[in-house]
Amino acid sequence: MGILKNILTAVRGGASEVGEAIVDVNAVRILEQEIRDAESAIGKAKQSLTSLKASEIKLKREIHVAQSDIGDYESKAVQALDAGNEALAVEVAERIAELESDTAEKTAEHSSLSAQVNKINSMIRQREKTIQKNSRELEKIKTVEQLQKATSTMSTNFAATNASDHRVSKALDRVKKKQANWEDRMEAGEWMAEEENNDDLDNKLKAAGIGANSSAGASSVLERLKKQSGQ
Repeated sequence: MGILKNILTAVRGGASEVGEAIVDVNAVRILEQEIRDAESAIGKAKQSLTSLKASEIKLKREIHVAQSDIGDYESKAVQALDAGNEALAVEVAERIAELESDTAEKTAEHSSLSAQVNKINSMIRQREKTIQKNSRELEKIKTVEQLQKATSTMSTNFAATNASDHRVSKALDRVKKKQANWEDRMEAGEWMAEEENNDDLDNKLKAAGIGANSSAGASSVLERLKKQSGQ
């Protein structure tokens, strides 16, 4: 029995881990949906609150009208008494009593409704703050998630680059050598062109008899040697 119990516990634990993994993978979408649902519920709550507030305003207006009527009837009752018509004054007094009773009921209802409106309005405002906070947290989570994806992509690319660094380095060295060889050939070509220009200038000077060697050759040297020997 102990072994079976351990197996069942392990299975339940594995199922729980799988469920948590599924929730974690879809956490952002789940939170987004929860925020949308909450916003929708808040919208409906506001509509209901608007209806309650309208009822409160209506009651308040009816109370004001009744209070105005009571004041008017009180004035008329006094006038009836002044005129000696007590019977009419009694009827007016009965009417005033009805209005005061109705006004008292409406006043109590208005007080209760007003308190409910204020309470619900406060709850909505608090819930909206919570939704706004959750929305900000969601944006942070999405930003971090995007950053993690970018970092993972870069790490993968860097790993691939590091794996081929040796080949890339050799390729760059070959390119550099080709560039150096090209520069050497260019320099050699410039040197050759300059030499050819110099040779051409020397030939032109020689043809013009300018700067040519004035030595007469071997006969001139022989004559100079004879003079040195006294012959």
